[in-house]
Amino acid sequence: MSLVHGYRAKYDYVELVVEPVGEPAGNRWLLKLKDRRHGDSVVHDEEYASAEEAQEAALAVAQHHINVAHNDTLLHQAKLTWHSY
Repeated sequence: MSLVHGYRAKYDYVELVVEPVGEPAGNRWLLKLKDRRHGDSVVHDEEYASAEEAQEAALAVAQHHINVAHNDTLLHQAKLTWHSY
């Protein structure tokens, strides 16, 4: 049995988490967003085939959340650095 970990990144005040779901572990991946400033926690409604696919979608999800959902200005550069946990 292999141990599959998730990944975390931060964009402005939003924390992004990509983690495996279902069996076998690592077969499907979820993208979660936590916004401590506004008290939001969102699980993106799409499941991804790989962690990389979810990570690629994460920046657009974070930018949309900040800019559209909360009408805040995007101040950070469009880059995420992922860390496994």
